[in-house]
Amino acid sequence: MKSATTILTDIRNFSGLFENFQYKESNEFLNFIERYYEIQAEIANIISDDIHMGTTGDGVLTIFLSDRNYIEGYAYLLSTHRALNKLCEEFTNSTGIKASFGIGSDSGNIWEVGNGLLKTYVGTVINRTARIEANTKLFGDTKASIGFHLYNRLIEYFYPASFAIMKTDNYDKLLVDNPEVVLISKEFMLFYIFEMELKNIEKPIPIFRLSESMASNDDIYWRVMSKLLSEDKIKAIKAIL
Repeated sequence: MKSATTILTDIRNFSGLFENFQYKESNEFLNFIERYYEIQAEIANIISDDIHMGTTGDGVLTIFLSDRNYIEGYAYLLSTHRALNKLCEEFTNSTGIKASFGIGSDSGNIWEVGNGLLKTYVGTVINRTARIEANTKLFGDTKASIGFHLYNRLIEYFYPASFAIMKTDNYDKLLVDNPEVVLISKEFMLFYIFEMELKNIEKPIPIFRLSESMASNDDIYWRVMSKLLSEDKIKAIKAIL
């Protein structure tokens, strides 16, 4: 058993996009998908050397396995979010056909199974991550969300004095009793949505969405990133964004 942070990215309306291009004498969509894979691999390899990546069609699952998996995983989510925003915007401007994406993430325990080409990981955190990603499309322009387990680990590391109040079974009540928690969330560009029932997940969990407006603000974005990554890694990420 290992502690890990999992991130799932997904192209929205992939089948519809593919249908638009599969019979055209154009490589625009295939080039878009190829770059979609490449940019995530590039970012992941900059951030950590202890990762596992897999894909099924347009879904890319990245698992961070180091002791700092929650920090590296959130840095990867933020970097990928910005990179995919740019990629989708360029594709939309070039083709006139809208492309978008969703990202979900959470932390938890996983188990390694199989070997060789079939080596993979299993754990309920992967299921949670998939459900969190699927729910991003329900909340306006939300493209990325994280679960309470990842959120808690970030709070515990960066704001240990505030972490004690986070241990609760009722996050809505926690916010009523401790409104300052909202300000802590904003330090990560996150906003609480509500406790969501996720398919096949035993109990509702608090979900947090990444603020699109804050994440698009360079000053705020790079301030948050500087908390998560070293200067060398920030420089490398900037070079590909």
